[in-house]
Amino acid sequence: MVNEAELRTALHRELRLDKDRMRVDIGPEVPGLLVFHAYDPQDPRSGATGVFDGRLHFSFEENVALVLRALGYGAREVDPMLVAGAIGKLEGNPGTPFLTGFAIEQSGNPAVMTLPRLVSVDGQQVVEYWNMTSRRPFWRSRILREPDGTFEVRQELPGGR
Repeated sequence: MVNEAELRTALHRELRLDKDRMRVDIGPEVPGLLVFHAYDPQDPRSGATGVFDGRLHFSFEENVALVLRALGYGAREVDPMLVAGAIGKLEGNPGTPFLTGFAIEQSGNPAVMTLPRLVSVDGQQVVEYWNMTSRRPFWRSRILREPDGTFEVRQELPGGR
């Protein structure tokens, strides 16, 4: 079982983040993994978003696969809030997925946006949620599991762009 202390040690060793100043924000609970964003508040270039399973992973595509496989996405029913919280955090390095009605009302667009939910795309049930970053306005993401077992994150701006 991985834990935050091991994550902090790995971040210090591999990214040279200062142990005393390092801030770590851990995403929702995923079996055997920690989804995280870490940074040094005194160094704006120090931010890193990824997955820790005993090793640090920073590739978005690899991290999507690690998280969704750990959750059993596509093989069994998975809570859309959990998927949105974990994958949404990884998007945008880091993303800020909209997980509450309050967040949508305060920072989003209630006329367009919904809470994370299951929708049908090409006959497949997929998780759909809304996300944003401090550098990018909100967008909709849909998580698909392809027939070959790989995953795709489709992003779309409001209005279909």
